Amino acid sequence: MAIDITVLDYDEQGHVKFHSSCSADLGQPVFDEEWQRRAFGLAVALSEFGHYAWADFQRELIASIGSWQQAPDDAKGRWEYYEHWVAALDTVVRRHGLLEDGYVNPEDRV
Repeated sequence: MAIDITVLDYDEQGHVKFHSSCSADLGQPVFDEEWQRRAFGLAVALSEFGHYAWADFQRELIASIGSWQQAPDDAKGRWEYYEHWVAALDTVVRRHGLLEDGYVNPEDRV
C-alpha cells in the first residue's frame, strides 16, 4: 500500500502529524543515527518557522528518491532513506538562500 505524502495532517498546534509508519510512537520517529535525527528535525523546524513550505521539501524528497529509483542497479548503491532526506533538505535550503555555499560539508555527520 503506497502512502500519499502529499496530504498532510496537522495537530491542534498546527504541527505536522506523522504517519503511523514513522514509528511506534507517532510523535517520536526512530532513527538509526544521530545525524538522521538532526536532519529530520532541521527539515521540519525550518518549514514550521516559515522558511519554506513543507510541500517544497516533499517534492524534493520525491525527486531524490525518484532519481535513485531510475538509476541503473549498478549505480544505485545501498538504499538509505535519510541520504535522500538530506539531499532534499540541501536542495531546499540552497533554493531558499538559507545558507551560503560552502557553509556545510555534507560529509560532516558527526
